[in-house]
Amino acid sequence: MTERLPPPRRGRLHWALLGKRRPVLVLSPDYRNERASDLIVIPCSTRLREAPTHVRLARGQGGIAVPSVLKCEQITTLPRDVLDPRPLGPPLEGALLAAVEQAVLRAIGVPVGC
Repeated sequence: MTERLPPPRRGRLHWALLGKRRPVLVLSPDYRNERASDLIVIPCSTRLREAPTHVRLARGQGGIAVPSVLKCEQITTLPRDVLDPRPLGPPLEGALLAAVEQAVLRAIGVPVGC
């Protein structure tokens, strides 16, 4: 019998296949993650370029192995089956998730504070 894992949770990083294997942050709310066949995610990159729509992750945050950035301008949906069902580590802390939300708003042109 196969182990049934819970659906991915908002604020957690998972490996995904996006042309290549890379970490993504699950941003969609848990109620959606439980019902939908796809997830709203933000890809992660190890190219540490500064941008108003990037949120930096230090090594270890969310289970990430190396310093990275969340590229909030690249928010997308992915089929659930391209994600590794096991998260990389613990969820991102509240302040960091709030910074991601602000960066997403900037990416879609909603005026937000610095």
